[in-house]
Amino acid sequence: PAAEEHQPKLASSVKRMLGMDEAAIVVRGHDDLMVYRSKCCNPILGDDIIGYVTRGRGIAVHSKNCPNVENLLYEADRRIAVEWAASTQAEFPVRLRIITEDRPGMIAGISNIISDTGANIRSFESGGDDNTRARIEVALDVRDRKQLEHIIAAIKRIPGVFDIERVYNV
Repeated sequence: PAAEEHQPKLASSVKRMLGMDEAAIVVRGHDDLMVYRSKCCNPILGDDIIGYVTRGRGIAVHSKNCPNVENLLYEADRRIAVEWAASTQAEFPVRLRIITEDRPGMIAGISNIISDTGANIRSFESGGDDNTRARIEVALDVRDRKQLEHIIAAIKRIPGVFDIERVYNV
């Protein structure tokens, strides 16, 4: 029983992430740690994540499928368990690249889908790749991976959409 009293509590404090209104990531057993989402992979709520203790900048949180995570794992002692908080009102910036048929109404269709899901569009850029195709880049705020997947699936169903991908390094 006495040994149990010295164990770190599993419900440790949740630290605010840089640029977020609500605390969104839990670092178990640690207090007073600065936590931030890495720009290289820009993890959003619902992504599998891993924490990495940086030198002087706090805990960098990466998506487990981030190409940089493989390099970070060489120093296994700097990994730290992190997880998404049970509830958060945070929104996460995401960028999508969409290749479409170049036709009237395509931009309206895409923006309507995003708007209908309740996501906020931060920026929307389009241009023709050639005479028949357009390249659209849209930056938006999403609540979580589920909302993002819903948006992507709905955009894929628009006639004339050839490809859509999430762009990292937002």
